[in-house]
Amino acid sequence: MGRIKAFIPGFKYVSVSITGTQCSLMCDYCKGYYLRGMKQVTTPKQLYDLAKHLYKRGGGGILISGGFNQEGYLPVEPYIPVIKEIKNSFNMLVSIHTGLIDKSLAMKLRDAKVDVVDYELVVDRYVIRDVMHLSGKDGEDFLKTYEMLRTYGPPHIIPHILIGANSGNIAKEFEAVEISAEASPEIVVFLIVKPTEGVVTYPVRIPSDEDVVKLIRYARQRFRGEISLGCMRPLTMKYTLDSELCRLGIIDRVVNPLKNLIDKFKLDVIQSCCSIPNELLTLYGLL
Repeated sequence: MGRIKAFIPGFKYVSVSITGTQCSLMCDYCKGYYLRGMKQVTTPKQLYDLAKHLYKRGGGGILISGGFNQEGYLPVEPYIPVIKEIKNSFNMLVSIHTGLIDKSLAMKLRDAKVDVVDYELVVDRYVIRDVMHLSGKDGEDFLKTYEMLRTYGPPHIIPHILIGANSGNIAKEFEAVEISAEASPEIVVFLIVKPTEGVVTYPVRIPSDEDVVKLIRYARQRFRGEISLGCMRPLTMKYTLDSELCRLGIIDRVVNPLKNLIDKFKLDVIQSCCSIPNELLTLYGLL
């Protein structure tokens, strides 16, 4: 394992919501709150104009995200022609947070030259139905979509595993790690459920540092690619968990760490989302 990398998105790599602040799912741990921190567009032209502006100021990439519809996917179809135009016009990396899309849409995203799919791999039926409000869906739907994306979608499918969404319990996350390990992606990203400002309907119990370390240590044993501690985690963990994971040397990437952690472990700082494979960081000048 090489030096740990600190990822600081926001200037060179910008998150964009194509649904503004609207979301039909309103998962209990978010309720649309995280959409407020993204650049917001509601038309394809607005997305193109934003990409052009970001590119001219030195931006290297964008994450296309937003609220999901009731079927559990990002309604990106009207934006596909302009995504293709962005890729053809600017030397920009494009990643996307898709959700449960179908084969046809996966193929269209590949044709549009999308580089990376950030895919939330959920196998816990309780989380899917009672927390994410995807009635009628279960872990098999997420597994089928993952396989379909890997077969027909963009070239890099990066699984994201949310820890503790089942009332703070680590239940099916080990199974998600095993599925990810078998698929051998370049990176797996771990997120940790956290109390969210203004969200009072969801009883959040934060997983213990010890339980998170146990899970990530297991992932380190099973996984040949890089392991990233993603942007969603409680602030308190930045003072404790981040340092412990770096000390143990069981992560390769960490998003928005405290400055004293960067200094203590001499982390390499990269202005990008943490789910971007090294070859693309090099290709798009983000290293």
